[in-house]
Amino acid sequence: MELRPGIRVVLRYRSGDGATDALGLIDSVTDQTVTVRTKRGPVDVPRAAILVAHEVPPAPVRASQPHRALSAVDLRRISAAAWLPPQSTWLHADNVRAEAEESTDFVQAGWLLRAEPEAASRRANSALPLDAPGMPAAQALDAVEAWYGTRGLSPAVQIFSEDASGTLDPACAELGPLLRERGFTPSAPVLLLTGATREAAAGATRAADAALPGLTIHVEDAPSDGVVTAMGPGPDEPGREAFARLLTGAEQVQFLSAWAHHPDGSRTPVAVCRLAEVNRWAVVTNLMTSPSLRRRGAGRALVRAALATAAGRGVRSYLIDVEADNTASLALFESLGASVAQRSWFARR
Repeated sequence: MELRPGIRVVLRYRSGDGATDALGLIDSVTDQTVTVRTKRGPVDVPRAAILVAHEVPPAPVRASQPHRALSAVDLRRISAAAWLPPQSTWLHADNVRAEAEESTDFVQAGWLLRAEPEAASRRANSALPLDAPGMPAAQALDAVEAWYGTRGLSPAVQIFSEDASGTLDPACAELGPLLRERGFTPSAPVLLLTGATREAAAGATRAADAALPGLTIHVEDAPSDGVVTAMGPGPDEPGREAFARLLTGAEQVQFLSAWAHHPDGSRTPVAVCRLAEVNRWAVVTNLMTSPSLRRRGAGRALVRAALATAAGRGVRSYLIDVEADNTASLALFESLGASVAQRSWFARR
């Protein structure tokens, strides 16, 4: 597997006459060592000594079903990794110092800054506070405003709650008053729902098992032109190329489409969605159903197919972000066993 900063791993490596393990987040990777942040502190593992490396899900913060056991910050981290633009960087005091010293020793921590100016996407054009940035919040917000200003973008910050109640997570709590003072206004809430893949897929482990009579489901590793058009801008519309970059930006991603078959042999696209796998979580995005064919079960079958695909790879949990006023999508995922884990808002000036 590729060892990169920010992922949680267990490394089995030679130590003396035996072997030992390092479990935690990768802080940095060089040609010689991999530094893992464990509960005991940072551990430098010589790359030549590594015997086995496995990526593992984020650590649970409470005893519960896997999809209900993660912290709010980890859920946001997973969601962000599924929709990450090429222009992304971490705002942290250590990185500011490293840049001033012309060093490349950057940490994957702090506030995640994301920009894709040509794409109309709030997720791809907002700052996300995940860890303490190593500087006062006001100074960090100054840096956010400057970073987006140099890219011709209005600064935006995605803030989120610690649970379904709406109380801001500690990672964002200090930001609330600062954002109000500077004239930022929050958007309508977006709900993050989590669920168990096998429960949603009704035990299926293949996309084909979720199909309905007269409906076929295709799974592809790259989006066709038709899928890109269904999910975003048309062929001649601005921002299409940037949107396509976002669709394919996650490390492991697939695209599913549902097709209705007609007696004359023709077929019609009915629904599409995108499935990303991040840290052993399935992330469903860009679910679209043809307006004239809604409420006929195609969207539900397509989501079940996506989650069956993930379940077949051993992925146990999934998440999806849904606008709070999208009652149809909320009803669909709640009927599949998902529940609201947190709320988020995009604060923009």
